[in-house]
Amino acid sequence: MGAYEACLSPALHVRAAMLGVRVAKAGARRVARVLGAQRAAQMRAAAAGAMAQSAEETVARAAWIIEGAATVRGVDARAAAQRRAVGDVGEESERPRVAQVIGSLAAGGAERQLALFAECSQGLGLARQSVVTLNPCEGAHAHYASIVERAGVAVRHAGVAADPAARAWIARDTDVRARLRAMPMSLRPYATDLAGEFIAMRPDAVHAWLDHANICAGVAALAVGVPRVVLTFRSLNPTHFPAWCQPWMLPWYRVLAADARVRLCANSEAGARDYAAWIGIDAARIAVVRNGLDPAVREAMPDAEARLRLRRALGAEAAPLVVGVFRIGDEKQPLLFAEVARRVLEAVPGARFCVAGDGPMRAELEHAARGMGGSFTLLGRRDDAPALLAAADVALLTSRVEGTPNVLMEAQAAGTPVVATRVGGIPDAVRDGVTGLLAASGDAPALAQAVVSLLVDRAMHARMSAAAAEFARAEFSLERAARAMCGLYR
Repeated sequence: MGAYEACLSPALHVRAAMLGVRVAKAGARRVARVLGAQRAAQMRAAAAGAMAQSAEETVARAAWIIEGAATVRGVDARAAAQRRAVGDVGEESERPRVAQVIGSLAAGGAERQLALFAECSQGLGLARQSVVTLNPCEGAHAHYASIVERAGVAVRHAGVAADPAARAWIARDTDVRARLRAMPMSLRPYATDLAGEFIAMRPDAVHAWLDHANICAGVAALAVGVPRVVLTFRSLNPTHFPAWCQPWMLPWYRVLAADARVRLCANSEAGARDYAAWIGIDAARIAVVRNGLDPAVREAMPDAEARLRLRRALGAEAAPLVVGVFRIGDEKQPLLFAEVARRVLEAVPGARFCVAGDGPMRAELEHAARGMGGSFTLLGRRDDAPALLAAADVALLTSRVEGTPNVLMEAQAAGTPVVATRVGGIPDAVRDGVTGLLAASGDAPALAQAVVSLLVDRAMHARMSAAAAEFARAEFSLERAARAMCGLYR
């Protein structure tokens, strides 16, 4: 339990809910033993249907509560009253206070963009930033913490320590408690702790990233009267990611999208269209702000001698080198990457393939690469990904779904042509036939032919290398992305 959750429900209710979960699990085990797997599966399906219906009804009640509060009191009047109560009106209004909310600052694309954006906007004086994480920001979950900390941006874990005034606010405000209780049990502790943090921090805007954080932070911010909420989506809607898609996501997104205080954002046109169709809103309501390239990547780009040393260390001093940098998971289609490598090696036997990254499908990728011997190397997690991309002859990405991939931005900035699948935001991030070559997702022969063309035709490679570097400089400005994002706060 977080520091604020006790304000929401008496401890007895929490213990009763936990006991109910344990009893339900024990009952399911007994049913499975007595009635067999088939009957148990039928009961689980029925229970899932009941839970989904319950979720829909709960969200409907929450929408009624939020709408009623806005109609009766007026959202702006409520937010202004809260700010007057703490004596905090009008200070530096041109630099809004913004609370960035995300699960953690682990090594992920959205986490990196949040860190870079917070650092850049703080440095340019566009906003006063702080970061709130749902999980403790330590160890692997603090991979990008140094970026925001070097800019003087505070990072805090929601609910670790309660502000007494915020606790008192939640304890006496029946509307806030009613809205937070409408959340699914699995999300309620996060939303309650975030509500307490927002009361204590008094932000002008809450900016959340990725689906779980979007829903928890969005509901918490609306519940306590934050005047602006920005929700930044994944590359594509959650149904493309079965591992973390939940049935309550769609109804809650519809509740949030209906509120006038909420702004929606995607990092590609394809992502905006996909979320809009899923939620059932006009795609024009979703702002598109493409990812920005970390200026430090360009500054740290290795020179020719450093690239040669790195190629030598990878066993590719005189051999064509193809590099992949990605999380080794289903959405990146690592087995397709291995199949492309196998086909390329048939045409260019001396080529070398290296993959930097880790993930749940690493063992499967290792198995698929066994027949390629020393021509295929898994490097594991690396801190020098931009240098690896700069040292490569071709950067290869075989994703099934994507937003605006950082890896393609960095490869092109280094002058490395790319070969990638034509999915999600990749066509916006690569000029097909100019800075790289695209093929359909799953088309191993076409992807392999594209790689072979770039390895064999050195004139084509030189043209695309020069065009890629120029394209990256023109299109992936972090400052431009920061200014566009800050525009959503006003």
